[in-house]
Amino acid sequence: MKKTSLLILGLFSMGIVSAQVGVNTESPKSTLDVTAINATTHIAGIQAPRLTLAELTAKGNSLYGTAQVGTIIFISDISGGNKTGQRVNITIAGYYYFDGSAWQKLGAFEITDDVAGDVKYSFMTVDHQGWYLLNGRAISTLPAAIQAKATSLGFTTNLPNTSDRTLKTKTTSEALGTLGGTTTKTITQANLPSAPLAGTLTANLASAGAHTHTTGTVTLNTADAHAHTVSTNLVAAGAHTHTVAGTLAAAGAHTHAVSGTLASAGAHTHTATSIYYINSDVDRGPNAGAIWSMLASTNTTTSSAGAHTHTVSGTTGSAGGHTHAVTGSLATADAHTHTVSGTLPTANAHTHSVSGSFASTGAHQHQISGTASFPTGGSGTALNNRSAYMVVNTFIYLGQ
Repeated sequence: MKKTSLLILGLFSMGIVSAQVGVNTESPKSTLDVTAINATTHIAGIQAPRLTLAELTAKGNSLYGTAQVGTIIFISDISGGNKTGQRVNITIAGYYYFDGSAWQKLGAFEITDDVAGDVKYSFMTVDHQGWYLLNGRAISTLPAAIQAKATSLGFTTNLPNTSDRTLKTKTTSEALGTLGGTTTKTITQANLPSAPLAGTLTANLASAGAHTHTTGTVTLNTADAHAHTVSTNLVAAGAHTHTVAGTLAAAGAHTHAVSGTLASAGAHTHTATSIYYINSDVDRGPNAGAIWSMLASTNTTTSSAGAHTHTVSGTTGSAGGHTHAVTGSLATADAHTHTVSGTLPTANAHTHSVSGSFASTGAHQHQISGTASFPTGGSGTALNNRSAYMVVNTFIYLGQ
């Protein structure tokens, strides 16, 4: 200890005389010239004041000013304190010098190929070694030297905010720092191709309740045998025939026109007129008078016991009710109507022409075949517009 004290006194003595101080040398070559002792047991070197980041933080942001530009310290521990204000660049343990506004790394830490404006991704969460987090902060919160660099890059008010964004290369018309795009996308009709959602539909539609079908004038095909229930008058305007077999009742007086031969197989009678002639040449006996003649007639009934025929031509009257047995087809050349009530079977395929509404009181099905447009059934939920990603921070280099 005594030796050390004498050395320090010697240094100050020499400083007063020559304004140059030499340590372990009598001929200092500069303001302070320290010459190492070559002994193998001697620990050579100079140590700057050692502080932890917590100790430097405790000194605040106003103790060091322009009068302390060039001051050197060694930060031995960065686990405490904070990295704001003048300490924004203190990210690792090492030597730092004060540039008038902030502590800057000294020596090898200043060697870098980074250029102001470079951008990188990093897992770092705070500013470090001249790299500043792009979080939209105001330029005025940065150190004075850094503000100038940010302004030179075009950031006059705020740094860009890259939170939840990806980066892309600019086009010729875009300005650097322009924001665009969205994280979600809602598809509208304009985003869909110009094509209908169409398909071919063949199905049975169930209809369980009574309802009606309104139709225009159409023709319905009925290919299977079925029946029609009717109670009305059917108009028959054209010539047609009716096939009949049975007995027709004729209750009123009418006439029958006949011409032909009537067969008569049973016994019956004929009423006839007989004529007698008396000739004057007949012997009349003695005392006869003058000659005379006479023609006389009588009515009588003759018997006809055997089968024979009668030839007739004329009209016979029929005053009383009677019947005619008929079989065959009756032609009806004039328009007329038929009164019907019941069910008419239709065994062959035919068509019905209809116009109006059809009532359908029971459960049934409708078979349809054709084309139809189908709704998408979507709810318009926005899509996530991001690609697969990994979360990192984005930094810009603004220097130290």
